[in-house]
Amino acid sequence: MDIFFRCQSCDKTIQVDSEKPAQACKACGTEFPLNLSDTVRQDNKVDVCPTCDKSVFYVQRDFNQKVGAAIMAVFALLGLFFVWLDYPLFFYLCLGAGALFDFLLYLLLPEITICYACKTAFRNVSPNSDHKPFDLHIADVYDGKAKG
Repeated sequence: MDIFFRCQSCDKTIQVDSEKPAQACKACGTEFPLNLSDTVRQDNKVDVCPTCDKSVFYVQRDFNQKVGAAIMAVFALLGLFFVWLDYPLFFYLCLGAGALFDFLLYLLLPEITICYACKTAFRNVSPNSDHKPFDLHIADVYDGKAKG
């Protein structure tokens, strides 16, 4: 399993392998303790976050959301170009092609597990049935934005 988190001191992304975890940031030298649970070590499943000791996670596809939005914007702009040329059918074909491309990426890309509390990402993990897709209310609770 690969663990990705941000250094508390320099805000650089640190990548750690659960088999041989590093104990210090390569950029600034700040030491960080990783508390790998037995489930993480033996079963390759995330149950407790090794950086913040919380147990609230969500799963999502391993793809940059900004890149995905940019791809759809390119398809939409191409479609608007066809509308300008007075070919509205090609506008819908462009949007359909963008949606199909997005769907294929969804099917092909692996899932990653992310901690709500500290945003630590876990790649190449065994699925945990307790982890569900992103929930905005839970994220607001851990970001301190929830009211009530």
